[in-house]
Amino acid sequence: MIGTPHMLTGAAIGKLTRRPHLALPIAFASHFLLDAIPHMDERALFGVAGGRVTLGEVSMAVVDIVGGIALVLWAVGHQPHRRTMLWAAFAAVVIDLIDNVPPLRGWFRAWSLTSPLSAFHHGIQLGMARSQWAVGLGTQIAVIILALWVLRSRRGDAHTDEIAGQANV
Repeated sequence: MIGTPHMLTGAAIGKLTRRPHLALPIAFASHFLLDAIPHMDERALFGVAGGRVTLGEVSMAVVDIVGGIALVLWAVGHQPHRRTMLWAAFAAVVIDLIDNVPPLRGWFRAWSLTSPLSAFHHGIQLGMARSQWAVGLGTQIAVIILALWVLRSRRGDAHTDEIAGQANV
């Protein structure tokens, strides 16, 4: 998956758990769960045979990361547990940053302690062919919509809970 659904899912996990010691590992693990869902990424849309990185891939990755960060900041706003949500958003995408961005990917894939994680990360990906773009992008759009619903929902906010409690007094 591209970064935006990962980041939004991580932030939503942060909102739901409210505790960094739970949110960060769960958000990190969510990355692998989302990658196991059929999806399309930059390589499927703009990649070429031979593994050479194209301008289209880089452009889409930059738009994805910048747009994803902006969307997370907007969705989180000034909610309670904001810091936990933002760190969880980072935890949910950090494996892609380390495993795909030079020069980090070289040592991450080669180091004996991290190479099995890299192999697992790439082995579970259920990428789709360019001809299946509707399904491949549709799964990501569904994840984005669900995560935004959780993030923008007032249900479960400490502030909302406090106001409801005061109203019942």
